[in-house]
Amino acid sequence: MDSPKRSADQEDLAQLNAQLAELNERLETHLELLRLDQQAGGQVQRKLLPAHRQTINGVSCDYWLQPALYLSGDFLDFQRFDDRFTLFYFADVAGNGASSAFVTVLLKLLFNRWLSEWDATQAESMPARWLAQLNRELLDTGIGKHATLFVGVIDRWTRELHYSLGAQLPKALLVKEGSVLELPGEGMPVGLFADAEYPRLTYRLPPNFRLWLCSDGVLDCVPGATLDLRLKEIERRVQASTSLEGLCAGLTHKLPQELEAEGGESWELSDDLTIMVLSGFTDDHE
Repeated sequence: MDSPKRSADQEDLAQLNAQLAELNERLETHLELLRLDQQAGGQVQRKLLPAHRQTINGVSCDYWLQPALYLSGDFLDFQRFDDRFTLFYFADVAGNGASSAFVTVLLKLLFNRWLSEWDATQAESMPARWLAQLNRELLDTGIGKHATLFVGVIDRWTRELHYSLGAQLPKALLVKEGSVLELPGEGMPVGLFADAEYPRLTYRLPPNFRLWLCSDGVLDCVPGATLDLRLKEIERRVQASTSLEGLCAGLTHKLPQELEAEGGESWELSDDLTIMVLSGFTDDHE
């Protein structure tokens, strides 16, 4: 027969196991609710993105955005202001998950607000002003989040790109006549320094250009022992790619639609991965 002490120990162990099973069940329930919330947030975030494969004022835009999990700290937009100006931005908020995704929603709201307030004057300074205002907004929130951005205004009449940037890496790559070059410019991250200033830059876009913007998650998808080697490899692949699908397949061995159909669940990412390509001009304006 079991001793009274052994029986008491067995009862304590059974009670402890029951408590652990209950706690595990509650934890699994909370994790499932969190997963569902993240999935719902991801669906809302995707609704805020621009349409794929659209053309505005003779410039076409397409993109591919793959979160590391459900929510993304990467975001972009591409909008028509009028028959002359088209505006866009490409953002990579530090970190990933819910807090970074909330900042992308703030970016969308502020971009729409400032776009509605713009009077179409001084297009060459608009991107730098927008980054400076965004820098103040992020610092004022006190959430401790910063971002890298590229903001551009394309002038259809002059075929100029007015732009500014905040620590964007990899840099924007322009492909023209078979060659690739980094758009010049340096800028501070947005949301870190109160006294940050952002450059006012202009580049005349050549015929049949392609402008590629990539988040730093792309650096994890190419070989290279150093950052410089990886950046050179990205340049090589961009130069060789004539379409978004081609570059994406070269990085992931799958087409964007295949990855979207899988929901990203069969391919683990350490960071959000986003690629945006602008091309033009497709009209007859000279």
